[in-house]
Amino acid sequence: MKRMKYLLFFIVIAVAVLGVLGIISLPSLTVFPDTTEPKANTSFIMLNKSDPFTGISFDDVASRIPVSMSGMEENATATPSIRMIQGYGLDPTGNASSWDVIICQSGQTTLVTYNHHGERTYNWSGTCPEQDINLGRIITPRDLFLKNRDRIFLQPDSAANESRELALAGSTYFLTITSTGRQRDLRFDAITGALTSTND
Repeated sequence: MKRMKYLLFFIVIAVAVLGVLGIISLPSLTVFPDTTEPKANTSFIMLNKSDPFTGISFDDVASRIPVSMSGMEENATATPSIRMIQGYGLDPTGNASSWDVIICQSGQTTLVTYNHHGERTYNWSGTCPEQDINLGRIITPRDLFLKNRDRIFLQPDSAANESRELALAGSTYFLTITSTGRQRDLRFDAITGALTSTND
């Protein structure tokens, strides 16, 4: 009996020593944190960070704006209205890396941003543009770019070597195209898509 106790004692000691030396791997008790990406507070875009960059379409943003505005209506008597939309880093299809939307209501101005991180809302201290934007009447940036491709992309490599910003105010699109040493400013009728002025 004593011999059995000594044998068990030595086995326990041997296993402990080997475990400390790393020869026998002991079960790990490490608790791994949840690696799931946190959900953005909107559902208009779902991108994995490892995916290549894909622009956000105007249609996706337009479908989200009424949802953003519905939360504002609960807190005020006047109906909120869209006064300005601006897209940054537009690609040749009219998609943007991010969109800003200015919404006015009862003298208060709100800036809503839409990008790959989701939707964010801020109080905005700037002057509220006077004219409402009716999303049902305007041509989309995608169709605007298709209709005016020859005027927007003057060279075959224009798409890759220029940056584009597009602002919509009232019934006018303002397109700013920047390349090395040059800035082009074009205006379009937002309803028909016709070019109305340019500094070319």
